[in-house]
Amino acid sequence: MKPIVFLLVVFVLCSGAVQARELKPYGSDPAPPPLMLEDLNGKRHDLADYRERVVLVNFWATWCPPCVREMPSMQRLKEKMAGKPFAVLALNMGEDEKTVRAFLKKLPVDFTILMDRDGAALKAWKIFVFPTSFVLGPDGMIHYGLYGELEWDTEEAVRVMESLLKR
Repeated sequence: MKPIVFLLVVFVLCSGAVQARELKPYGSDPAPPPLMLEDLNGKRHDLADYRERVVLVNFWATWCPPCVREMPSMQRLKEKMAGKPFAVLALNMGEDEKTVRAFLKKLPVDFTILMDRDGAALKAWKIFVFPTSFVLGPDGMIHYGLYGELEWDTEEAVRVMESLLKR
């Protein structure tokens, strides 16, 4: 295990009290750092190409129990938002493709999985807790943030996504 991943594992295991259970308006710099990563098929995704959509950006790992628990609800949210300008980008932190593919065979999802192999996105976005999620509006700005897991397909979460689409 890479040293940065090990430190993050220790931090996550020791930070249960940090986890929130609801989306909060994002109070820091609303401009997201650049994000350009490849998916599992080698296709490059640039966050700038997702403007005009609401985007759920989720940082996760296969070894993170809260990350695993929330993935099915992210899939259901994607399904509830079908036909609307909405996307889920799930950034895997530092794991190899084989590990992620094996995980997805057990828990299949059809949203975009991006590979942050060297942890550059993790550093740029200042991620210290897994899972961490951000909701970007069609303006490309971060409107909501969450440290910890969430049931993403609740009425409240869907309402937040839809309200961003109306702005």
